[in-house]
Amino acid sequence: MPWQAIAIGLAVMTLEGYDLVAFGATTPLLLRHQPWHLSLPELGTLGSLTPVGMLFGALLVGPLTDRYGRRRTTLVSIAVVSLGMFACACAPNPELFGASRLVVGLGVGAVYPAMGPLIFELAPPKRKNISSAIVQCGVTVGGSLAAAVAAAFLQGDNFRPEYLVGGAVGLLLLPMTYRWLPESPVYRREPTGAGGLRVVLRSPYTGTTVLFCVMVICSFLLIFGINTWLPQLMQAARYPLDSSLMFLTLLNVGATVGGLAIAALADRTGSRIPIIACFVVAAGAMAALSVRSPLIVLSIIVLIGGAGAFGVQGLINVYIAHTYPAHARASAIGVALGIGRIGAIAGPVLGGWILAAGFAPQWNFLLFAVPAIFGALLTVALGSFRRTPTSQPIEEPA
Repeated sequence: MPWQAIAIGLAVMTLEGYDLVAFGATTPLLLRHQPWHLSLPELGTLGSLTPVGMLFGALLVGPLTDRYGRRRTTLVSIAVVSLGMFACACAPNPELFGASRLVVGLGVGAVYPAMGPLIFELAPPKRKNISSAIVQCGVTVGGSLAAAVAAAFLQGDNFRPEYLVGGAVGLLLLPMTYRWLPESPVYRREPTGAGGLRVVLRSPYTGTTVLFCVMVICSFLLIFGINTWLPQLMQAARYPLDSSLMFLTLLNVGATVGGLAIAALADRTGSRIPIIACFVVAAGAMAALSVRSPLIVLSIIVLIGGAGAFGVQGLINVYIAHTYPAHARASAIGVALGIGRIGAIAGPVLGGWILAAGFAPQWNFLLFAVPAIFGALLTVALGSFRRTPTSQPIEEPA
């Protein structure tokens, strides 16, 4: 696999990670932006538009990727994100800012369903999981970049530099991607054409598709719920604020390092068993956090929990790519990630509901273990489905 493809894939996912943090970094400034006079509910509505756009972007781009090629739709997705970022920076009123956030969501939601099959098909048979995991590290890198830009450039109520930088990053990525990201050898050899979505939704794949969608909902619920609420959950359990923020950092370190290690293991054993293990580890970590322990013990638990809760999604993406034929691969990933965005929306809502309900601190963590256990059971059920020859794992040559 060309190293340029890995580097470009990492950079493209950095753009996605940047946007996931950019809005949160600018919310205090948007509230202070006097010409707009936004209320908290209005700001929440603006924040919800991006996940909605991501849902539709993922659903729409899969069939387009199977029809027009992985590389071409990746380029279009980057252009849409960049355009939306610039529109956010220039928006004269909240209505156009919200419309711009919806456009950004469409592009961000389309990025991985367009590029994921390409990375899968470029990677050697024994390095598909680790290649995908390296590319997905860009999400963490992008989030860190967004936080650094906010700290360096945002002052008063001027939120616009955050989005100008995001748009400029996307604009810079376009010629680099055009030059160095090759088209999939599978697509070049036999263009897949239309009909991928029909394959995904019809027999013999219907049940498999439903299971994958619910697995991704469980995964996203964990990722977005824990990322949003872990510091507050730790404070509710009477840990100091500085320790709570440290746990969030450890969670993401565990996600990055542990995710790479688990991906390397999955390339040796297949994806299914490591996916089950990740869900079980995430559930165990949530249960362990419900017991008050010394700081060093909790730190280790959070590191391990981050690897399980965050590492599982990359494995699921590769498992989906293995399961469906090439002409439906992008459609399958798009459907699973699109429907899975329900979990991304529900995770923060669930966390807020748990905290507002006033449960004893240990129950706050145990309730987050439920989707992880459910995800493990779904993965076990997926293995019991009768496989047809076309649904056997496919190892494409690099």
